[in-house]
Amino acid sequence: MNFRLLSALIVLLLAFSLSAACTGSGEPADPTTPRETATIAETPAPTATPVSLTPGPTETAPPGKEVEFQLTGGYPSRITNDLYIAFSGGKGQDYVTNIDVRVTKSTGEVITDTLQPIRGEEIIIHNAKGENRVEITVSFVTGGTFKIKDQIVKVP
Repeated sequence: MNFRLLSALIVLLLAFSLSAACTGSGEPADPTTPRETATIAETPAPTATPVSLTPGPTETAPPGKEVEFQLTGGYPSRITNDLYIAFSGGKGQDYVTNIDVRVTKSTGEVITDTLQPIRGEEIIIHNAKGENRVEITVSFVTGGTFKIKDQIVKVP
C-alpha cells in the first residue's frame, strides 16, 4: 500500500514540476510602452587598508604539533639588506599542509609568499632594511590554521 502511495506522490510531483514552466509568449515588449529606468548610485572606491608594523596576537599550535622558524636579518648578505625566513621543522612538521608568510617592510610594502612544509625551505626578502613585520600562518592536516609568528625582525 505504501509503495502505491509513494509512486503516486512521485508522479504527481513530476507533473507539477514539468507544468511549472514559463508561460510568456517570447515576443519583445511593445516599444511604445515606457520602461522604468533604474538609477545606479555610485559607490566610493575602496581605500587601501593601511599597513601596520605593530605585531598582533599569535596562537600556539596544539600539543605535539609545534613547528619552528628561523628569522634572521642581514643574512645571507648584509650588502643587499636581506631578510631570511626558513622552516626549521619541529614535532608537528609532518602535520603541516601549508605555510603562508606575509612580510610588511618598513617602507610599507607587503610581500606574501608560501613555504613548502619541508625542513630547510627558505624565503629571502631583498632590500628589507629597517624593521620588518613577519607574520607566519600554518595550516595543519586536521584543518586548523594558526598564526604561529607575528614579530618585528630588524635588518641592519
